[in-house]
Amino acid sequence: MKNLPASVFVLVLLTLGGCNATDEDCAKLGDKFVELYSSELSDNSKKLSPQVLENAAEAGREEVVDQCKKQSYSKASVERCLQATSMDAFKKC
Repeated sequence: MKNLPASVFVLVLLTLGGCNATDEDCAKLGDKFVELYSSELSDNSKKLSPQVLENAAEAGREEVVDQCKKQSYSKASVERCLQATSMDAFKKC
């Protein structure tokens, strides 16, 4: 890389930096978790109070967002997860 102009090196770094999920991407992933979690509740779970279900969904959202940020998920990985149509598919990505 010594022969490359500094501007090219900076451009490469900026491009590579754009490959990681942003905080906004991680938040979208958390929202997707809540969407899938809520849509796949069992009949027994639906008997619980709405507050309990909301708290469980929010705890799950926070866990997903925290993992996304700590593990530096790629944008491509997040995009795949956002296309999931079931919790099983979501967990696999």
